[in-house]
Order: sequence, then structure tokens, then C-alpha cells
Amino acid sequence: MIKNSCPNYSQVKYTVLLLCVFSFFNAESQNQDQLSTSYSNYVKLPREIAYAHLNKSLYLKDETIGFNVYVFDKSIKNHSDVTTNVYCSITDSKGRVLNKALILAENGVANGSFLVDSTYASGSYTFKAYTNWMKNFDEQNFYLQNIKVINTDDDNDVSTTMNAPVLDTQFLPEGGHLISSIKNVVGVVIKDDNGYGLREAEGTIKDSNGELITTFKTNQFGIGKFIFTPEDGKNYTAEITYDELTSQVKIEPAERTGLNLSLNNLGSKIALTFRSNANTLQNIKDKNFKIIIHNGSLIKSLDLSFTDTQEITKLINLSDLYSGINIITLFDEDNNPILERLFFNYDGISILNSEKASTTKSFDSITISVPFKSIDASQFHNLSVSVLPSGTSSYDTNHNIVSYTYLQPYVKSYIENARYYFTAIDRKKKFELDNLLLTQGWSSYEWNSIFNYEPNIKFDFEKGITVKANVNNSKSNQFIVYPMINSSTQTIEVPNKEKSFTIKGLLPIDDEKIVFGAIGKRQSVGKPNLYVQFTPSSIPTIDNFITLLPLRVKSIYNSKIQESVFKNSISEAQELDVVVINAQKEKTKIDKIERQQMSGNIDVFDENARDRYIDFASYISNKGFNVLQNGISLNITTQRRNTLNGSTTPLIYLDKLLLSDFTILLSLNMRNVDYVVIDKSGLGEGMRGAAGVIKIFTDPELQFGNDISKDISQEAMIPLTFTSPKTFYAPLYSSYRSDFFNQYGVIAWIPNGQLDKNGNLTFKIADKNIEQLKLFIEGTANKGGFISEEKTITFN
Repeated sequence: MIKNSCPNYSQVKYTVLLLCVFSFFNAESQNQDQLSTSYSNYVKLPREIAYAHLNKSLYLKDETIGFNVYVFDKSIKNHSDVTTNVYCSITDSKGRVLNKALILAENGVANGSFLVDSTYASGSYTFKAYTNWMKNFDEQNFYLQNIKVINTDDDNDVSTTMNAPVLDTQFLPEGGHLISSIKNVVGVVIKDDNGYGLREAEGTIKDSNGELITTFKTNQFGIGKFIFTPEDGKNYTAEITYDELTSQVKIEPAERTGLNLSLNNLGSKIALTFRSNANTLQNIKDKNFKIIIHNGSLIKSLDLSFTDTQEITKLINLSDLYSGINIITLFDEDNNPILERLFFNYDGISILNSEKASTTKSFDSITISVPFKSIDASQFHNLSVSVLPSGTSSYDTNHNIVSYTYLQPYVKSYIENARYYFTAIDRKKKFELDNLLLTQGWSSYEWNSIFNYEPNIKFDFEKGITVKANVNNSKSNQFIVYPMINSSTQTIEVPNKEKSFTIKGLLPIDDEKIVFGAIGKRQSVGKPNLYVQFTPSSIPTIDNFITLLPLRVKSIYNSKIQESVFKNSISEAQELDVVVINAQKEKTKIDKIERQQMSGNIDVFDENARDRYIDFASYISNKGFNVLQNGISLNITTQRRNTLNGSTTPLIYLDKLLLSDFTILLSLNMRNVDYVVIDKSGLGEGMRGAAGVIKIFTDPELQFGNDISKDISQEAMIPLTFTSPKTFYAPLYSSYRSDFFNQYGVIAWIPNGQLDKNGNLTFKIADKNIEQLKLFIEGTANKGGFISEEKTITFN
């Protein structure tokens, strides 16, 4: 009779359980050996992980692909507060890039869009989102998603031949080894030729004499399992039945010696059972094994040894495991990995849910309010929402933000409908996820790489654009970098004997250029002679580690009978947008400035004002300040005789940079001035502002608009800039009650939803008399919490 080295887990007493847990933790501190050292070295570089929420997965020509990218710290699953550079691309089946962009992330969130133009033929495409840093690791930390495009100008023929699927059956022993003469748990995966699991496929296991050993049946994802004890030297065959298809598959012969494992989830703990047969036990008796449990960043270990028993069970509390994935590996005394099993611990995963939504109709719009009482609106959060018709066929994704962050990076194969396991979680789904992980084999963290290939930093962690300016034959060692949309004026002094200077963290947008000036000995600004280099200067590529599943489309667009796709609403809306913006630009601008300024007079410059003043001295003297100017210096004082601190010199800011020396204003081109705020009271600056405050703001789009200014500056093209987010326009459809709209239509896309102070996510959509719609919400909040919901809203 075989006895366990630990008591049967159904009869474990509290004191024995404490003993098991105690040894589990103590083993970690005692194992500073090659294994733990190699692991620590392998994971010491921080990892990022990306998830992208796309507004749809099926697009028609001339639609916009809206996307929101979330970048997380892989270890703690919190949004990255340091990442700025996010790359996105779309490639066809041959790897040809149709769209690519660098987008700017703030607090780990970035959004953008691509237009499905005429270069897209009908077919499948791959969307990617990644950072340069992710290229350092042989792990699937970046985002991949298949999308489908229907070019409505193509002849999209619906006459297709439905071939019977080819059955692809795999048998995967739990832990990795099928051992003779002992009980084995064997996972089964039955897929079609596209890689999708076949639901309710049935199988029987028979020995070489045709005797029935056991049976099994797959779930909706083609996954099942069975238990059997193979005899040494005996052959076994599986007979598979799916619909009217049958196939026979030979099972690989069981190994004569070796170990296997099985994992059982007991609710508050797991039981790990390790088995050997009689042939093996005599060779491993009293040898030391290690059970290693890690999650890609942290590691724990537990000692294991066989004495006189062939079966050992170890109990581990769920509270002692990591939240999320746990990669459990058994090592022999020579640190060779021999068994591995993945387990997912749902405890500690923060999934935040909303309450019932409300709607309010006005003249031509509908306001939708979705309350999230569980979210702390005072902390950083971001929610992206795709609003689609209730009968949509255009939103079919395998992943949500939880599954792609917590599960996909740790396995080698792409998981079918992974979001299922993290939506309305119950015991059944936990059981089904464990069956899935039983069939995954070894994790994406390969021990050969951990032992032999410590990651090196070959690809930089990028924060903005770095500029290196090489100084060529310059008489000046002081330079000015003029303000850009996301940066203020900078002055740089190059030390003697150095021939270059570097600027890091620039965030140029779209067609923005960088402009330099050289400051002379008399503080005059001239044109420098710089050789300028930029890093990064192009969008990098990244190689896939997994093969995606093709997108399954529930309906097919027929160009021969389908109604008109949509009116040319996008271009019309954009043209109208330009007219409205131009009409309201000046008023909106002044209103915005007034909200930002505590006090003072705002002087917005137009073309006449820029031509009226030849320099800043003439302008500010006209505003009631005393000015003393010569070729090398500029002094500005208030006309008031007495001030609180006795100083008569006002504070002057140039693009939010406080000037300690006004000489730089000698070369300020007044054609670059956007507006000036003059506050003679100095409110908000304390005693130092007693003589008043002057704030000068320049406009990067106006700077150096004439030929004269170019003579005193050097302008450089930036080869790679951040693509600014564009306004998302939903198409206008000829009918909002047709099957076409219900399947393919788009209502709205909100990439950066924010909660109000009451915790409500509120947004407006156009009222098209739609009876019902769906919200697909993804997001992050509460420092590591996730939102992933599908809500149906019905209008009465």
C-alpha cells in the first residue's frame, strides 16, 4: 500500500498545514544557489506589458480604426508612469506595413487612429502596440490582435465552400511526462485547421487489444482531460468523434521511469501531488528535489524528497501563492527542470464593475452616464469605450485588458477567447481556466534561457526624443533652443573643449521642427552651425513570439446586394469642424487663457500687433514700464516709485521659464509672440512679485515665419515625431434600422473617458433613434485595478 509523505489532504490538520507552509517560506532564504541567482539575474530588468483596446475588430473601407494603448509594469500590473514612446502598426499577411505611428503616452495611456484607406484590400491584418524596451526580452509582452477589413470597392463574394474541419488532436500529460504504472492526468486539445477548439468532441481511449480504458469530452474550446494508468510497453489509441467526422490518434508510449505531477484546487489551497513508479523510486530515493514557484518577477522554493513512498502531496495556501499566474517547476538535484505546471490564482485580482447606466435625451443627442462606485476618481484612471449597435458582428476579440495582462504573456500559445475566463468569474470558469493551463505545457519563461541568457540592454528605454547637436566651427558656446508645443525655451552652455550638447525628453508633435540660435558675446542671437542627430529617428519593428488565431467573422458583406455603406460624413464633419474652429478660435483662446491666469491683462497678438512693435523693448515701454536698452543689455523697471520689497524690477517669464537675465529678450522676434500677460499687482508671486509680473508666450506655429528670422536661427527637421490624437468621427448611415448598420455600424468611440467627482462616466452620442446599443468598456483605475465590461443599453 502506497502512503503519502504528508497526510491525505482531506484529513490535514491545522498544525501539519502550518509545517508545510513554514518549510515553503524558509526554503526560499536558504536557496541562494545557481538556480535562484540565475533567476534573479534574468528578471532584474523591469518589464513592460502593453494592451490595446480597439473600437472594433472588423472594418469597412473609409472607416477609422480607433485604439487606446495601456502600458503596465509587468510585475505589479500598475500603469506605467514613465513610458512616453508607444509604437503602433498594422501589417498585412505578408508582413507589409500599411500604417505605423509613434504615439505619446501619459501615465501609461496613449490613443491614436488609423484610416482604412484604399490601400487596404479585403483580408486579415495584424495590429501591434509595443515599446522599444520590449525588444530586449524573448517574451510576448507587446500587444497583437488580428483585425479584418472589407474593402467595399472589391467584389466581396459570399459564395464560399464550407469544408469539413481537419481534426488536430493533442494529448498533453499534466506536468509534461506520461509515466507507466502510475496514475496520470492527461489533457486533451482538439482543434480545427484554423486553430480553434472543437466543441463537444468525444473520445475513447483503447489499448492494443481494443479494450476500452476511459472516455472524455471537450468543452466549448475543445479542451478536455482524462485519468488513466498506462501499462509499461503497452500501446494506446484514441478514437475521436466530432459531428460526422472520426479519427484515430496514437498516444505516445508511456515512459518507463520518471515523475509526474497533478494539481488540485481545494478552494483555499492547492494540493501538488508528485508520483514516481517502482522503477524510478529506487533511483531517486533520498535525493533532493526543489519545487520552484515564480510569476516572472518573484520566486519561492520548497524542498522535496522521496523516501519509501511513490507519492507525495504538498499543500499550499492560495494566500501564499502569487496573485495571477504561478509557474510551478520541479527541479532535480542538478538543477534540471523536469516537470512544470501553471496555476492561476484569482485572489488579489482587482476587477472593477459598474452599476446600472442611465440615459437622458435632449433635442438631438443622448447623454449616457455609467456609475463606477468602486473607482476612486481622485486617483489616476482611464476608460476607453466603444459604442456599437446591439447586434454588432464587428467586435470579436479573444482578449480583454485582464487576460492580456495577467495570462497571455506567460504562455507560449495564443489563447482562444481568453477574456471568457475573466468575465462574470465563477467556479466553472476557474475550473475551465485550470484545464486550459494543464494543456499549456511549459511557460514562456524558458529555463534554458534563464540559466544561460541573461537579458542585456540592447534597446533603450525611450522617453521622448533625444537630440544631439554637434557644434561645427562656432564662435559661441551658448545656444538657445526655442520653445515647442510641449517644451519651453532652453538655454545651453557647452563647456570648453566639448563639441556637442544633448537634449533629452523632447515631445515634438506631427510636423513640428526644432529651432536653434547661437548667443553671441554681446547677447545677440545669430544662426549656429550645428549637425543635429535624433534618437529614435524611425519606428522600430518587433518580431512575434506567438501565432494569432484568424478572426472569425459571423457575417459576410456582399458588395453585390448590400446597401450603400455610409454617407461621406467624415470629410463633411472635418470641413465643418474647420469652419467652426476658425469662427470661434479667438474667443475660445482668450477664454482658455483667462481660466489659466489668476489676474492681469491679457494681450493676444494678431498680425497687426506683430508688425507694430519692432522689439520687446518698444512693446513693454508702451505698457507703462521704464526701459533702458543698448546692444548688449536690457533693463526693465516699473514706473511705481514704491514697492513692498523695494525692488522695481518685474518678474519676467518666457514660455513659463523665469528669466534671471533679460538680455535674451533683445533678440526676441515679435512675430513669434502669441500673447503676453501683464499683472502689475504680481498676484500669486508673493513679495518677489511686488514690481509686477510679465509672462510672454510664443507660438511654435508662428515662430520664424519670415526670412529675416531664419537668418538668425537654424531650423532642423525631426525625422520622427509623435502623432497627435485626431477627433474620431462616426460615419453617417443611410439607415439606422437596417441589418447592415446593426452588424457593421459605429456609433461612437471614447478613448480617454474620465469619471466626474461623483464617480460617473458620462458622455454624449448623437440621437439616431436607435432602440438598443452596446458599450464595450476597458480601462484601469485604483492603482492596479482593471475594468472590462460589456453593457447593453435599451432606450424606452
